[in-house]
Amino acid sequence: MKFKDVHEDMERYLQEDCYCPGEIYGLDGFFFQVFTVDDECRLIERSEDRTAVVAMTHGGGEELSKPQAIMFWHDEGDGRIVDAQRVDATENNVGILRAIVRDERPDGREIDEFEPGDTARQLRKVLSMCDMVMVDARC
Repeated sequence: MKFKDVHEDMERYLQEDCYCPGEIYGLDGFFFQVFTVDDECRLIERSEDRTAVVAMTHGGGEELSKPQAIMFWHDEGDGRIVDAQRVDATENNVGILRAIVRDERPDGREIDEFEPGDTARQLRKVLSMCDMVMVDARC
């Protein structure tokens, strides 16, 4: 399945509502990956106000070395996609997203990574090269 087949508002969301077109950020709010409507994904679960998928490609078809589970939130009024966030598509995280879409509790499970501590290591590496990080709001 392609991203454009997941939700009728996907193209508008990726082009107009992402920080820069196609950028979907991780839980850290710092690292992102770029997705297009033609990228491949697998549906995890769908409800009236949320959709979860596992992205298999990004950037228009490049295969992901670490598939990403992405949660899309929909506006309760008109159903438009209003937000998205990604995590590593571990079995645990896919189960958590499935539970959240179903309005269930994830039973105390916590989001994990393919390589535990990888995001923290990458962030420390970026910060070790500088005294501060500035994000430019212009795209």
